[in-house]
Amino acid sequence: MKDSHDHQREVAAQIARRAGAIAECDFHGELYDNDCAEEAYKLGNKLFDSEFRGVFRSRREMTDAIKDVIDDAAWECGSCDRNFND
Repeated sequence: MKDSHDHQREVAAQIARRAGAIAECDFHGELYDNDCAEEAYKLGNKLFDSEFRGVFRSRREMTDAIKDVIDDAAWECGSCDRNFND
């Protein structure tokens, strides 16, 4: 069973994807950063009351989770980079 932190992280990743702040490599599934975190924060705050209040206790908790997900994403897919450089 997933704990609440894991669930919050999954939701934060969904917010970041929907906003275009992170993307998933079509070939390898790795997440990479699209350098637009502000869009994810705006989307999360816009939808906090309608979609995310039950997941996060506060807007701050949500934006911190979004930041963590974006910070953990690479700048590019490492697998694509390795294949390109071989």
